[in-house]
Amino acid sequence: MRETLQVLLQLRTEGRLERFAIGGAVAASFYIEAVATEDLDVFAILSTSASGLLVLTPLYDRLKELGASQQNEHLVIHGWPVQILPAYTPLVEEAVVAALEQAFHDLAVPVVSAEHLCAIALQTGRPKDYLRVHSLIEAGCVELAALARMIEQHGLSERWSIYVRRYA
Repeated sequence: MRETLQVLLQLRTEGRLERFAIGGAVAASFYIEAVATEDLDVFAILSTSASGLLVLTPLYDRLKELGASQQNEHLVIHGWPVQILPAYTPLVEEAVVAALEQAFHDLAVPVVSAEHLCAIALQTGRPKDYLRVHSLIEAGCVELAALARMIEQHGLSERWSIYVRRYA
């Protein structure tokens, strides 16, 4: 995975992937015991074209120049399937902007905070997402006051109620 992250950091240096943050199960592994995952989720704030459309072709072309291959919705970079997800909600955009650099071997990579991981999981609302929220909270790595602010700000009160009924 180190080589994969190195490519993403190179794209940031080149200005092709200005703001990104590691999300999903890989991000959660910075806070809790790692779980099996099939891919690396990368949330990104990407520039739009002059017409206002989001165009991924230049980014994908550069990744292919660096040795990546496309496989369904993933780009395979040094053996890791990577899913580059444009910041699709204000919450995800906030998570990317607020991401902190975390150490991965000798690299510093932007990783979504535990609180943002919880809020995004609540927003997504799949059973495995509620389990991730539970694991992060149980591990004590979530500042509950910050999470409560996010829940309020992003209209996630109903999803939080579902979580509380199932897990609290």
